[in-house]
Amino acid sequence: METWGYIRVSVDKETQAAGWQEQIKTLKALGVSDQNMHMEEASTRGTRPVFEKLVANANQTATPEHRICICASKMDRAFRDLAAADSAITSPQNPNVIWLLPDLSPNPLDPKDPAQMLLVRMMGAVAQFERDRLAERRAYGIAKAKREGKYKGRKPTARAKTPEVLKLKERGFRPDEIAKQLEIGRASVFRILRDHRENQTA
Repeated sequence: METWGYIRVSVDKETQAAGWQEQIKTLKALGVSDQNMHMEEASTRGTRPVFEKLVANANQTATPEHRICICASKMDRAFRDLAAADSAITSPQNPNVIWLLPDLSPNPLDPKDPAQMLLVRMMGAVAQFERDRLAERRAYGIAKAKREGKYKGRKPTARAKTPEVLKLKERGFRPDEIAKQLEIGRASVFRILRDHRENQTA
């Protein structure tokens, strides 16, 4: 069985260096080689081309004689939510592709094991509950701030991401790729890059 690893941070590996290195350490301990590490800087809600390509390649490559185990340090590093995890693990496109998530089990997950599948669903449900509670508390906080006249609204999303846009540009990403990664419009990316050039020449 071949072991492939997936590493993801939501912002970038410099900002989230500790989490990035911890994931690498965890996957190496599970036997993932450097050449089988698949790394991505992308939010859970945004597009994740590395993850999608990894799963597609595994589905095309795995056979009964050559199974592939995809590892992620935690369930939330790989999957958007409980439904996505449940679907990938219990109803895989290719049954010869299996998952290893050490926060759930030290062994590859077996969709035929009811105890393991119960744990997957329980852990996912708890994580989703926490995200929902956080969103609820945030909504209450905004409502309270509005009543007290202290709410100033969200900062412009694209402008707030100027440092990230410039960093991705320096790394060679095209404007449309930057827009997808940061979930902002292409026009906003071009505007930020134009303003940066003008400031540099001013």
